[in-house]
Amino acid sequence: MHELRMNEVVRQVFDPKAVLEEIRNKGWSAWLVLDPGCHPDALARLYALEPDTKKTLLFLDSRLEHMHELSPRILPVTPGSLILDWLEEHDPRGWGMVVASDAPIEDVLAHLRSLLLVKTEGKNLIFRIWDGRILERICAAMPEEAPLLLGPARLVLTRTSAEGWARIDHAPENPDAPRPVHPCPWYIFGARHAEVFRVGRAQILARNIVFSLCGPTPDASLPLPPGDEPLLAFTVRHVQRGLALGLSSEQALELFIRCCLLHGESFPDTESIPALKPFTARIVNEDAAVAAMRNICTQGGYRG
Repeated sequence: MHELRMNEVVRQVFDPKAVLEEIRNKGWSAWLVLDPGCHPDALARLYALEPDTKKTLLFLDSRLEHMHELSPRILPVTPGSLILDWLEEHDPRGWGMVVASDAPIEDVLAHLRSLLLVKTEGKNLIFRIWDGRILERICAAMPEEAPLLLGPARLVLTRTSAEGWARIDHAPENPDAPRPVHPCPWYIFGARHAEVFRVGRAQILARNIVFSLCGPTPDASLPLPPGDEPLLAFTVRHVQRGLALGLSSEQALELFIRCCLLHGESFPDTESIPALKPFTARIVNEDAAVAAMRNICTQGGYRG
């Protein structure tokens, strides 16, 4: 038995190579979507193992083009792919996914790029559409969303949050029907999405915040975390602190991380920094806290 059905569109997979063989037998094309930030050696190994394979930047011609240095790479998957073997051996978290389609790669790229930002009740947020674990979680909980999220893709093969493999299938009733590309952002994250990601929300927010902090024009005034702690680990830890204090929006939590980097582990030290009075309230007024943190961020490297 190679698969276990989780719902009508998501199945647990025990032999990913069998799924790749199925894709080839159906005459579909397959592409690897690789996040270079998944492992310190990921990008170097990609170019060493697949030197002659054409690689496309997902962020090219998109709303995130200014972050091109952080862009996932997309390349065709061929039999005996060495980079897939490397990924299976090292299994870095959130490395990406394999997308299969009978549509041209241009259609697949246009669809993925249209989902790089999503609408929320607040500001538009980056949607890590290239992280197949996120797709798997949404489609497992909300299978009716799969056609919207997969678009021209017939199948997505990915690792899951539980460290297994899963496939997400999209069998359109009329595969030859036109596939409109919506202007980004068009997909809406609502209350059900928030519930899907309630567990592990700190890790998801932290990845987005690190992505913002490490953009193509990083803030030179921000120091690195003390010691040898990786920025992502530091950010996860302090996002959890910010959530416990009552902050909820990604904007407020990013400011909180900036302040923690500038002012140290004691932030928010309300005795040393009286301007942080909003944090002393039993229920934090997030707008007031954001205003206070914005002012504090302009004061440089004071450490309380």
